[in-house]
Amino acid sequence: MAGTAPDPLYRRTVWRLLLPIAVLTFINAVDRMNVSFAGQLMSQSVGLSPSTFGDGVSTFFIAYLIFQYPHALLLRKWGIRPWLLLSMMVWGIAGVLMSRVQDANDFLIARFVLGTAEAGFAPGMTWYISQWTPRATRARAMAVALSAVPFSLVVGGPLCGWLLGMQNPLGIESWRWMFLVSAVPNFIFALVAAAYFVDRPSQARWLAAGEGKDLEQRIAAEAAPAGSGSAGSVSALADARVWLCCAVWFLVMTGSYAMVYWLPQIVRQLALTRSEWLIGTLSALPQAALVAGLFLNARHSDRTGERLGHTAVGAVLAGIALLVAVMLPVGPGVLVLLMVAGFGIGASQGVFWTLPSALGIGGGQVPVGVIAVVSMAGTAGGIVGPSMLGRLLERTGSHVLGILVLAGFLLLACVVLMVWRMRVGQEKAHGG
Repeated sequence: MAGTAPDPLYRRTVWRLLLPIAVLTFINAVDRMNVSFAGQLMSQSVGLSPSTFGDGVSTFFIAYLIFQYPHALLLRKWGIRPWLLLSMMVWGIAGVLMSRVQDANDFLIARFVLGTAEAGFAPGMTWYISQWTPRATRARAMAVALSAVPFSLVVGGPLCGWLLGMQNPLGIESWRWMFLVSAVPNFIFALVAAAYFVDRPSQARWLAAGEGKDLEQRIAAEAAPAGSGSAGSVSALADARVWLCCAVWFLVMTGSYAMVYWLPQIVRQLALTRSEWLIGTLSALPQAALVAGLFLNARHSDRTGERLGHTAVGAVLAGIALLVAVMLPVGPGVLVLLMVAGFGIGASQGVFWTLPSALGIGGGQVPVGVIAVVSMAGTAGGIVGPSMLGRLLERTGSHVLGILVLAGFLLLACVVLMVWRMRVGQEKAHGG
């Protein structure tokens, strides 16, 4: 059936393209998020206040925001191989710098370098996957890649906890050892990725003769006819639908990033355990729920073809869970609600990147520049969320107020989506 990818082809795409991307995404996510597990020990060692720690996390996203669009241009100009090689090598260098932090300035510089290097990875991979998957399977394809982010905490949480709790052979502080070990895979996989990935399906050796060209033609045919959907990234920015996507992604990711970077310290406040390994493991549970939300909602969305409502329901579920969590006494019930919030955030994230195409931006073939701009809005959430939580924690001595604000962001994302969904329904009813 036209427009529907054959199951065997999709399965091969999962194994030969999406899972390798997921491996790189896992490494990428561990690099940026391992600071959340080291946060308390590092802060005590080098004298970081909660607001300084939050600012350091946000500094990563400031660099990420500044260099995201240049990365997108370099990817298009250079191709996937040299772009990945350079980016991942600098990831590794930044990890080494994190292991050598001595004060707040070193911390800010190391996080800025890491943000500069990683800035283009998420939008670049989003665009790259869109060049290899038809619309009918794109939500599931994105979910496979995106699942590596929470999986990095599901697995990375206990791993980081183990590294923090072990007696390392170099005799250095445990958090320095953790950063150093985390940096090593970047250098190895930079070389592997540069040798493995190709730019187009027609260049892939794992596709049969002619199969790659057929896939390219199928994806191209889903775009609007020449002339009607050929507007570039600049003209697309005048489209209100682009700014709808930016607003929603900013609101969802503000909540998501704040929860990710402060979650281990929130778990510490629950006083459920003092073991570094168990803290890492318990912190991983909301991320495991996020993985479930990614896949279950994306699968249902692909089955029904509906995107706006599926993105909205995850946001409202997460927002309500966080509201209820702050009303409960400290204990296991709060952790359960954080898991529900993680599920909701994952449900929104797993479907979100199908919205630009489903809304018809760029005639259905979304320009890479638009993807970068929308991703930049999410990055702005990474600047706002962690820094805001750090400042509110320092002023109030509690995470309660910050979590209430994050819940409001998520609920507002739901409102925006549902208003737009009603507008789309009205336009269809009037033949618009």
